[in-house]
Amino acid sequence: MRLRNAAQNFPPPGLTLIAPPFTFRSMVSEPDQDGQLHTLGLLEQLRAECKELWGTSSKLYFRVDALLRELANPNLHDIANMAYRVELWDRHAKHIRWTIAAIGHVTIAQATFDAAVAEWPHERFTLRHGISLIREHP
Repeated sequence: MRLRNAAQNFPPPGLTLIAPPFTFRSMVSEPDQDGQLHTLGLLEQLRAECKELWGTSSKLYFRVDALLRELANPNLHDIANMAYRVELWDRHAKHIRWTIAAIGHVTIAQATFDAAVAEWPHERFTLRHGISLIREHP
C-alpha cells in the first residue's frame, strides 16, 4: 500500500525531473564491414596466442613434473658412487617412504644414520650398502 502511494507521489512536490531516470539507446547500428573484419582478425590473433601459451605451459608442466618425480623416487638411481643409503620406512616396514641420504663413505653413512635415529627415534630406519643391510632401527 505504501509503495503504491509513493509511486503516485513521485516526484515529490517541488522537484521537477528534467530527464527520465533511465534512458535506453540501441547500441546496434548498421553493420560495419571493416569493424567486423577487425574483430575477426583480433579473434584469430587471440586464438594463436592461446595456442602458443598452451604449448609453452604444457611443456614446462611436463618438465617440472618429471623433475619432481625424479626427486620423489626412493631409489635415487641417478646418483653415481653413492653406495650407502639411509632409508625411512613406512609404519608397517613394507615400503621405503623416503631415502634420507645417499652417501659414498661408510663412516659418514653411519653418522647420518645415527643422526636420523636421534632426530626421529620413533621411526624405522635402515642403513644399506646396495642390497646388504648394515644397520636398522628399531
